[in-house]
Amino acid sequence: MPGYSAPVRASVDVTYACDLRCVHCRTNTGEIPAHIRRRMLSVEQLGEVLLELDRMGAFEITLTGGEPTIRKGFWSLLDVVPRLRFATVTLITNAANQTREQLDRIVDSGISSIRVSMDGTRETFEAVRLVDAFDRVIENSAYLRDRVRSFKVLTTVMRTNLHNVLELTAHLRRTGFRRQDLILVRAHGRGGRNRLLLTEDETMRLHAEVAAFQDRVPATEFDLNLNAPYLVPGRGMPTHQDVVMFPYLVKDSSIAISATGDVTMSRLYSSHPLGNTKDAPVADIWARGQEQLAREQEEFTDERLREIFWDFAAAERSTSEPLVLTSLLDRQIFEGYEVR
Repeated sequence: MPGYSAPVRASVDVTYACDLRCVHCRTNTGEIPAHIRRRMLSVEQLGEVLLELDRMGAFEITLTGGEPTIRKGFWSLLDVVPRLRFATVTLITNAANQTREQLDRIVDSGISSIRVSMDGTRETFEAVRLVDAFDRVIENSAYLRDRVRSFKVLTTVMRTNLHNVLELTAHLRRTGFRRQDLILVRAHGRGGRNRLLLTEDETMRLHAEVAAFQDRVPATEFDLNLNAPYLVPGRGMPTHQDVVMFPYLVKDSSIAISATGDVTMSRLYSSHPLGNTKDAPVADIWARGQEQLAREQEEFTDERLREIFWDFAAAERSTSEPLVLTSLLDRQIFEGYEVR
């Protein structure tokens, strides 16, 4: 164990609510039972979690959801950001419904890293997001892009948009964007239940297309990446990557904190939380959880992680085939796992 005194990166679910109902949503927005919603951390508790992570020395804190900006009290949560002395704060947003004043508030808070989720050009975007908001998202994204230090488009690739992904890349290039990560839809949330997983052949064709793009277009002109650790068996991880990849480079260096306060090493495969922020400070949970992290690191070899991360669709998958629920939130919703 490297013996980190704090997670390098912490992902914090601000809310499970969202103003969209995307067909692949990993957090099942619109389906969260009331008993889970009632146990979400208050904005004050979220603020204390951010401050504690900063005191511990966490390098990056990512605010995600759901759609973080629709959380009641989100704008007061931003008041905590200027008080952070060490951590960089990244916001992941759909950028679909914010006003110009709200975008300014985000930038003025000191958030300098923005990721906007965008899954296709107009018709495909609507098929995935179930709303005609493509132009608004592009407009808001351009406004944020020009005002923060780090901006990137995140595109989840699934059966619904596989045909359109590189068309979106071309559109982004024409409109002045320079960074895009492709992220394969996974088996948790609605992505699995709606049978949106790609086959392994489809995935590897996409991998080859991205590699060809990278050979053709310098990263300084447009930085396109397939964010897919463990995709190719036996291939070592790159030595330099965006910080979002660091948890995969060093497996015990990252935590996820759910909207209800559960702290896990991985949303996908941790068998149970390391602890809950309502019961103990994050620093204590991190310290006590090192033994569990060590066990999980030994259990989940690179090949096993590949099986979990890339639960590819079979070429002919029966619609009645049961899905294995891998994420903690899926298990809480559909198997009744205890929620603190």
